[in-house]
Amino acid sequence: MRSRLSNNKKRKIHLLLEQARQWLERGQHQMCESICQNIERLDPGNGDASNLRGLMASAQGRPDQALHWFSEALKTEPRRAEFHANLAGMLLLAQKSQEALQHYQQALRLQPNLSPARLGMATALVQLRRHDEAIRLLESLQRKQPKNHDILMRLFRAHYHADHTEQAEAWLRKALDMKRDDADGWYQLGLLLLESGKIDQGREALLKTLQLDPDHADAALLLADTRHFGKVDDEAALIQNMYRRADEGSEQRMKLAFAYGKVLDDLDRTEEAFACIREANEIRHRHSSYDQETELAHLEAIMNAYDEDTIGRACNLEDESPIFIIGMPRCGSTLVEQILAAHPDVCPRGETGLMEETFLRLGEQRQGTLTLQDVQGFSSEQWKAIGENYLAALRAEDGSPRLTDKTLSNIRFVGAIYCALPRARIIHVRRNPMDTCWSIHRHHLLGPLFDFGSSLGELGYYYRMYQRLMDHWRRILPQGVMHEIDYEILVTDPEREIRKLLEACGLDWNDRCLRFYEVKANVRTASFMQVRRPITPESIGSWKRYSAHLRPLMQILGETSAN
Repeated sequence: MRSRLSNNKKRKIHLLLEQARQWLERGQHQMCESICQNIERLDPGNGDASNLRGLMASAQGRPDQALHWFSEALKTEPRRAEFHANLAGMLLLAQKSQEALQHYQQALRLQPNLSPARLGMATALVQLRRHDEAIRLLESLQRKQPKNHDILMRLFRAHYHADHTEQAEAWLRKALDMKRDDADGWYQLGLLLLESGKIDQGREALLKTLQLDPDHADAALLLADTRHFGKVDDEAALIQNMYRRADEGSEQRMKLAFAYGKVLDDLDRTEEAFACIREANEIRHRHSSYDQETELAHLEAIMNAYDEDTIGRACNLEDESPIFIIGMPRCGSTLVEQILAAHPDVCPRGETGLMEETFLRLGEQRQGTLTLQDVQGFSSEQWKAIGENYLAALRAEDGSPRLTDKTLSNIRFVGAIYCALPRARIIHVRRNPMDTCWSIHRHHLLGPLFDFGSSLGELGYYYRMYQRLMDHWRRILPQGVMHEIDYEILVTDPEREIRKLLEACGLDWNDRCLRFYEVKANVRTASFMQVRRPITPESIGSWKRYSAHLRPLMQILGETSAN
């Protein structure tokens, strides 16, 4: 129990806290910390001092320490609404959305009109895919504050993540009408338009972004992908100049090296292009947390866990609505999803991540991390519950007979997919190993999940393990569960392969699938440009121009990969 403070000490602590807050606002963290230490000596465990230390840690980019200090503040004063809100904000960054939501809810119980808690709660709901609740909350806030730019942007993001493209664009344009010089807002509009297939409008928005912020690396990276550069023109020069003035070793330089490398590749300046791509990957690799030994051991453990006994306990769920599209990044999976999306009975859901989320939620319910050993002990009834939970999240409000899930990390969940949804179709898209790996290495793929691609050696060993994993699924799954399609055959003989694909999915033939590039569905992957054009075999063998630089990768993958 903390000792009672005299009035004199209380006044002194109050003054010290005011001073500490002022130093924090000025960015003078050392002075703020010094005063917090003085407060601690007067009142050990002071909640306000812990909270200030949490704010300092957050400002300095130290999220783990921020979580610690905000938690300490709440231990001392659990009825302080702002402490709950601050802790919730850090939990959001840590992707602990459910825990964050609980703290936001507690903050609002203590202080119903705490605006940051309401806004944070909306973000937590979006992360939890409870989009309708988030939108209702934000709309109620927007009615009270119709000119609040932050609320308008959050409404845009909530609708965007709910796949409400038209509503997302409407809210974003309202935000831009209010703040015309918002470079990042124009970038978001450009991205949204490109994903919707509105290429010319998207490019205009990106160029507007670069007018407002000449160093906006994300806009340049996206702009480079919207066209082929046949000569050095104004846009090529723009990207070149951005790359040259970016600080060496910075994240901005990394993105611009990828962008300029693409321009140089288009211009057939392969030596310079590879130098840029190598630089980009070296920067990315320096900041990567990828642990090759741990990752490959995990994939090995998955193969050991899903043996014949585990597969033999598959449930009897009859639902066959999901179509899972799996493979390595840049293998052609987006093309396959777009072909299926052209069928009137199919709704594309993109990279949902829902199977992994289903397991994460199950782990939270069991108050611990779900292990592969746990999975091996699941009964048919438990698998059925997993399948039903997944289906509820996948369907949401969509009534389409069939839905695609193109989450590439599902290569590790193939056994779980079969056990939980034995009637689902699994489409494995394969592509020449060297073409696949080179395409991964030369593109800026978002997220730490793909950090193996920044090193040719780590990329090669990951690809070999992926091949072993797919061999395992091929051996252990009943015949007909997984249909495999080769990208090279698909692009050289599309009608025959599309007929086989539709038959494997239990879908009737439809001529629209040959004109997949006319589909209006959004495409939210790095392949958004390629799937807007008819099929061509032009990308086959694209790695060969760089073969002199890719020998380490060729040695790891073996001679057959280079054919």
